[in-house]
Amino acid sequence: MHLSPFLAQFPVVTLFGVIGIGYLLGQVRIFGFRLGVSGVLFAGLAAGALGPDIALPSIVSTVGLILFIYSIGIQFGPTFVNPFRRAGYRDNLFCIAMLVFGAGIAILVAMWHGLPGPTLAGLFSGALTNAPALAAAQEVLRDNRLGPPDGPVIAFGIAYPFGVLGVMLSMQLYRTVFRIQPEPAAPSDPIEVHDFVVRNPGVTGQPLAEVLRLHTDLGFVVSRIRHQDRTTLATAESRLALGDIVAVVGNPPALERAHHIFGEPSGVHIERDRSVLDYRRVFVSSPEIVGKRIGDLELQEKLSATITRLRRGDVDIVPTSHTRLSFGDRVRVLTAPANFDAVAKFFGDSIRGTAETDFGSVGLGMTLGVILGLIPLPLPGGTLLRLGLAGGPLIAGLVLGRLERTGPITWTIPLSANLTLRQIGLVLFQAGVGTRAGFGFAQTLRTSGIAMIAAGAVITAGVALASLIVGHRLLKLPFDAVMGLTCAIHTEPASLSFASLVSSSDAPQASYARVFPVCTIAKIVLAQLLVTWK
Repeated sequence: MHLSPFLAQFPVVTLFGVIGIGYLLGQVRIFGFRLGVSGVLFAGLAAGALGPDIALPSIVSTVGLILFIYSIGIQFGPTFVNPFRRAGYRDNLFCIAMLVFGAGIAILVAMWHGLPGPTLAGLFSGALTNAPALAAAQEVLRDNRLGPPDGPVIAFGIAYPFGVLGVMLSMQLYRTVFRIQPEPAAPSDPIEVHDFVVRNPGVTGQPLAEVLRLHTDLGFVVSRIRHQDRTTLATAESRLALGDIVAVVGNPPALERAHHIFGEPSGVHIERDRSVLDYRRVFVSSPEIVGKRIGDLELQEKLSATITRLRRGDVDIVPTSHTRLSFGDRVRVLTAPANFDAVAKFFGDSIRGTAETDFGSVGLGMTLGVILGLIPLPLPGGTLLRLGLAGGPLIAGLVLGRLERTGPITWTIPLSANLTLRQIGLVLFQAGVGTRAGFGFAQTLRTSGIAMIAAGAVITAGVALASLIVGHRLLKLPFDAVMGLTCAIHTEPASLSFASLVSSSDAPQASYARVFPVCTIAKIVLAQLLVTWK
């Protein structure tokens, strides 16, 4: 049996074959550069080039897109409070301006080469490596019957490789020309426990919660109080007396604030008798408490316990009563040893529970996102603009991720499960669109491939270099932060990995996360506008 008829007859073999070969292709290094998961797109294009009947059903790419984009929204939702406040206002406007500039370059390129709107939108999406923007352009074509929805995919596939590589080359070129050296990493502030003797009469005789409420941005937790010869757990109702010793957990700046509030450092540490009060780290895996504020858990009343530290991912933080718990958090709980079993049961304390997903909430959230994406927004000239299957689930994910919990429904997804869903979604989307556009891709590459590659490279390099120059030279932003913003403008994780290696701080990742949602939404809207270009 010939390969082409076999793949057309058994699409499930095509799907998994494209995913497997694509992943292997993505691991191949060429001049130190790897396609990564994007290798699946090119494996799909290669398979689709064998014949038009090999195209996978459109439901494959649709389901993949929704899984991918909703997972992103859920992850970034908790930090997506207000993208236009403080530094976020400047950074997001800067990124939107650079994307509009990129759309302008794309239009000039289209005018020069006489390219139609679908090709223009595909070039823009591929040069800026954004699959949701490609999907949004396809939806406009389908909804308004402006042409075959696979048209933008061909240009997307041609522009995509340099879209990934070009950002890294631009950053390296800029660093070389301006001789930029990595900034020394700022030392991280360790979380420590210090004891202070209460010498401030202003904090005595009133509940500890009232004392701390008068101060903002404390950044520390009071864990124990030693009154005379007895050590007890610090609670909201604890009342201090002169000469008491308090154990405070925090980083050096927070401990300095505690010094000014309570009094002088103690020359004698509170006796750490672990038979009276002991601590244990437990995993947060119980769905009943995920998404709730620590202050709402009533730990002191229910378990005579308090949380002194929280480890999220690879970072230790000092929590406050307003900190919401997430799946996979590890909390350090201080309590009597006899309470440890009850504490573990309360929090769940299961690694397995941190990786499991509530598909009920996931399915409901995605349904809300799809419905939101279907709402039509009429434009002048009779064209309909929708958030689509890319924008709708993203907005829904951001909002629900920010809410974290609604009554009994927990919207958050454990990070490990989130990353898995996202990868599955991305490979399904790329396998689907790749096989559907592969036949036309091969024909276009033979006829006008060099010109299309050059057109995409102009867009990629133009936006990347403009972002670096404007952000670093004109706005005077730190170069590490500008690299993160540039990677977010291209929504390109491979270039972010490169920026992280170049930088000695986490500034690229922080900047990337701050503007990524707005950049994605902006590209979805711009791609839908560009696809109608005539």
